[in-house]
Amino acid sequence: MVNRLQCVLILGGLLAAAIWLSRIGPAGAAESVRFVSSPADKASQPGNPQDGVTAEERQKIEQAIPAKAPAQPAKPRKLLIFDRNVGYGGHRSAAHANLAFTLMGKKTGAFEAVVRRDPEAFAAENLKQFDAVFFNNTVGNLFEDPTLRRNLLEFVSGGGGLMGVHGTTVAFTRWPGAYEDWPEFGEMLGARGASHRDSDERVFVKVEDPAHPLVRAFGGKGFEYRDEFFRVHEPYSRDKLRVLLSIDVQKTDLKQGQARGQCERADNDYALAWVRSWGKGRVFYCTIAHNPYVFWDPKMLEFYLAAAQFVLGDLPADTTPSAKLGASR
Repeated sequence: MVNRLQCVLILGGLLAAAIWLSRIGPAGAAESVRFVSSPADKASQPGNPQDGVTAEERQKIEQAIPAKAPAQPAKPRKLLIFDRNVGYGGHRSAAHANLAFTLMGKKTGAFEAVVRRDPEAFAAENLKQFDAVFFNNTVGNLFEDPTLRRNLLEFVSGGGGLMGVHGTTVAFTRWPGAYEDWPEFGEMLGARGASHRDSDERVFVKVEDPAHPLVRAFGGKGFEYRDEFFRVHEPYSRDKLRVLLSIDVQKTDLKQGQARGQCERADNDYALAWVRSWGKGRVFYCTIAHNPYVFWDPKMLEFYLAAAQFVLGDLPADTTPSAKLGASR
């Protein structure tokens, strides 16, 4: 007869086996590592930058990638994709963006993408090999080293490019709570904030400047879209930014779903994407990047490819602030 101690040992062995099996995928492969919250002093995040993308999703991304780039690169280009979160678990779509941009650059010949998660990526000697930096849905106080921060500012103002999507508006804030830690980054990017409604909010997107080279993917027409759309705040201003996409307030129900944070602006101005100049450099931001399906949407990938070529320096685009164009919204 099995005694109590033997029962405990048997049950313990079965539990351990169950846990081990749960971490094994098809053909005995280890399960993809997901993003996890990390303390502010954690040096890096584990896992492959494309972990979490299923085979089916990869196929969708591959099929959606544009056949060619809108501009011929003036020289071989390198894009640094920074994928890091501090105090926040991360967006699942970040892995899809990593894959989409990597494949997009390779297929079109527009650029080589390098994904990094360690702050040492911003050492001066490393930065100088890149033409632009893409902060991929980065939330939290990514690094506090003043030298690395200065390197980034000097990189962009000296003629490099900066690209951000969705969570980048709360990069270099103390999370949770988005308490400001580096105002200069928010000023350079163009806005702060992450207030939003539901993650599948139905919005009618207005193409503000149909002739602008970065929005050619949309054929000069507004469109309906579902995603999590951030409502940004200061230092946002049309006096500083060339707004490309915004919420069409005449067609969109601004009260739908649950509000997380302050979702209403007194001026009714809800910019979704913009460009700006920063010294000799180029800056692009778009909030449409919360859901993975954004990165197998052919039109969105075409839009993001144009944005990448803009920040890399190959696609010329007007950055005159919207308020100085003399056109009403």
